[in-house]
Amino acid sequence: MPAQIPPENQSIGRARGRLSASSLTTFLRCKKQWFLNYRIGLRGPLSPPQIMGIEVEDALCSIFMHRAPVVDSLEELTNWLGGLIEEFTRKALNSGLEIFEEAMWKKGEFSEYFDKESISKLLENGVMLQLEEVKKCYDAGGGVHEFDIPAPCWDKPPHFLQPEKANSMISWKNEDHEFSSSITWQDAWEIARPWMKDPRNPEPQRMYHRDRWAAGECDLVHRWDGKTRIIDIKIGDGEGSFASSLKHQLNFYAWLWNETHDTKCDAIEGWYLKSGLRKQVDLNPKSTNEYRQIYEEMRSWNLTNKYPIEEPCLGDSAGCRWCSITEMEFDKPNIAKPCELISSIPNRVNVKGKLQASWGPLPNHYGEPVLGAMIKSGDKMVTLEESQPNSFPSMHDAIQDDVIVTGALPGVWRGQPRLYLDENSSIEIEAECDLTRMGMLRTKANVQGIIISISRRNGVRADGRPWSMVSLHLWDGESVAEIVAFGSAIKGSILNMKQGDEVRIISADLGWREGVIQLRIDKRTTRIEIISKD
Repeated sequence: MPAQIPPENQSIGRARGRLSASSLTTFLRCKKQWFLNYRIGLRGPLSPPQIMGIEVEDALCSIFMHRAPVVDSLEELTNWLGGLIEEFTRKALNSGLEIFEEAMWKKGEFSEYFDKESISKLLENGVMLQLEEVKKCYDAGGGVHEFDIPAPCWDKPPHFLQPEKANSMISWKNEDHEFSSSITWQDAWEIARPWMKDPRNPEPQRMYHRDRWAAGECDLVHRWDGKTRIIDIKIGDGEGSFASSLKHQLNFYAWLWNETHDTKCDAIEGWYLKSGLRKQVDLNPKSTNEYRQIYEEMRSWNLTNKYPIEEPCLGDSAGCRWCSITEMEFDKPNIAKPCELISSIPNRVNVKGKLQASWGPLPNHYGEPVLGAMIKSGDKMVTLEESQPNSFPSMHDAIQDDVIVTGALPGVWRGQPRLYLDENSSIEIEAECDLTRMGMLRTKANVQGIIISISRRNGVRADGRPWSMVSLHLWDGESVAEIVAFGSAIKGSILNMKQGDEVRIISADLGWREGVIQLRIDKRTTRIEIISKD
């Protein structure tokens, strides 16, 4: 995929604060749903359609990455593809079942949604839509096939945005396709193969706006006929409650393509695999200013951890669940010492000291490039860091002298206190405010509550190293907070947790994500106890 180098070179997951197609469409459907999903981070149980939407798309793209053998007709080409459909149906089914069985919180029975026959039909419909492109290419006598970044192919090496990070020990096939003097079905298949995400490349294969406030990843991009067409793959039939979001999603991709490429997007369409429907969408993206205004509205949203929210929605938009709840299904937990309410954890402090030693941008613990500095008071020195990329870009403009830092988010990283700065922070020469001694900064929290959401994610970083993360949301009867564990901190006690359990977490590291509290499990100091309901 012709994408840009990711700003999170080692990132775990996508940055919540950036405008994406999914956050945009959610915001346009229901702003309260967006807030709970993308700022608080609440998710629902994993369902088979969520899993297989990804697995089927990956399988279809893997089929498209094959080169065709020498064939004499469209029928022979179709028969060859039938063998690949059978192979990748089996792989998608096995992978989907494994993911579903290992999910920490899930709903439904996998067999009620998918089996070998249903997955095969989805792939067959996707292949038939691609064969329509191949036939058009054949009838046209060929098309454009020479690009700086060609469509990914199993017979050619993957295109790495950061080749220095790629595993140099892996060797790749490197065989060119030999075109005939006149168009063949084999040539037409090769020319019409689309751009798509290469599964061999662990890097994010997204488009990033030059100012880094928007990002998106296309499913397919066709360009064999000299025009750029962006296609989104859906496993549904085009009649579901989310179908109306397709136009907003694809037009966002079109706008982002135009912002990040020399060529312009000429058309957008959705491919619905259940029905085999090709749905052409009117190309009418919003302006950059309009998308930016939406982004700024998101950034200025009033942050609160209180849950249920004070004014729940009516639940009449697709995806509305957390935002429509008026009463919890769980009884309020009785918070016992040494635990405290989430709302009592201090979230902003003011400190005084001498600013020095600026650096960055360098990766934070999420791998995101942020600016940093140090502030010293007496013999105590504490790190200052942007809470996320570009959240406090003026950090290095501040005078290297005695200053007052206001509105900093207190936290800890690897046992050392840290202050995170964002758009609600400032560095002043003088300020009238209550000060916190740097030796008294809050770095830990003890919380107790009901797990209302829990999930585990695994993946590969841009440099090829694996990562693992467990995220759970704890409700203390008044508020909700996200608690995360990474890598070796994911112990058996965490993996045995389930939605509805009441837990007590002692000495969790205090941190922040998008200005919202996020507690982190320290494998050495954090203690976790599941409270019996008896």
